[in-house]
Amino acid sequence: MIPENTQRVFVKPDDTATINCPKCQLAKTVGVGKFRTTRHTITARCACGHSFPVSLDFRKYYRKKTALPGTFKTQASAVDDKHWKKTKLAGVYSMQEPSVGCGHMQITNLSCGGLQFTTPGDHAIEVGQQAKITFTLDDRKQTKIKKHVIIQSVVGNIIGCRFADYEPLEQGLRFYLFP
Repeated sequence: MIPENTQRVFVKPDDTATINCPKCQLAKTVGVGKFRTTRHTITARCACGHSFPVSLDFRKYYRKKTALPGTFKTQASAVDDKHWKKTKLAGVYSMQEPSVGCGHMQITNLSCGGLQFTTPGDHAIEVGQQAKITFTLDDRKQTKIKKHVIIQSVVGNIIGCRFADYEPLEQGLRFYLFP
């Protein structure tokens, strides 16, 4: 767990971060690439002598915390050949499709690459499924967003997903995510 007084700093693609001293307001850009594979929370020491904790965020995209209500509708996962078994049995067979579901959700964070949401109850969402997400931004225009996503992680009722590659990011969403 990261302490409350920890300064969160986003690392740029060139592995540099700008750290501001909370005491004297001195800003310094430093190379932090050596921390990418080890620890992400460090103790910085300013020229004024003040030491303070800094959390380095190496994410590809800035992630904004939100509390946006919306809806989701999952699509059936593709069934591949390894789910089939050859037999010589005669008869009529029916195949049950993989789970498809829909429901309400709350988006807890959002980035240019994807989002995370929670569901209020039980669900049948699985990693690899595609879904259609619909929500309204809490901006001045109340911008409506509809995106296709691919489920990346499922931990209980917390679902992480990335935006499908074939859809461009809407201008309203890009503007909303600007830090």
